[in-house]
Amino acid sequence: MKSLLFRLAGIFSAEIGSELYLKLKEETLSPSLFCLDFSEVTEVTEVGWEFLRKITTRCKETGCKIAGFGWKGTVTSEHQTLFSFFPDEAECIHHLESFYHDHAPANELSPKSSEGKTIQCPECQTLLRFKQMGDHLCPQCQTKFFVNQKGWVSIYERLL
Repeated sequence: MKSLLFRLAGIFSAEIGSELYLKLKEETLSPSLFCLDFSEVTEVTEVGWEFLRKITTRCKETGCKIAGFGWKGTVTSEHQTLFSFFPDEAECIHHLESFYHDHAPANELSPKSSEGKTIQCPECQTLLRFKQMGDHLCPQCQTKFFVNQKGWVSIYERLL
């Protein structure tokens, strides 16, 4: 099971919602965990909430899990039913990892070794080894991404 962290910014409207939906639609072909960072989102429009509803439905249909954190606005009970919102990243990730029944990070595919850990490129799914957290570049597709201490992958892309 792989895990992805999406950092969102600006006004979450039809443009960002549709881009995010298309990206998640690709990623939900296999079971995944999705963490949405709303800490830099200034507003979610009504159309944005509709895209979040579509994303949640897609995740439920495919066995994926989704949660968000950092939203500074009011989360109504209707919005809370879409998916879980948490005050910070650590709680959100802990919640998502509770669905994974192993002690390894969600997207780590092999046990820890002295040579590093194995993850999948978030774009082309190539197996990659890494020794430490930080910025990485896939040699296959040239996608830039960040790996945190727990092995979570955050792809560098801008949703407009």
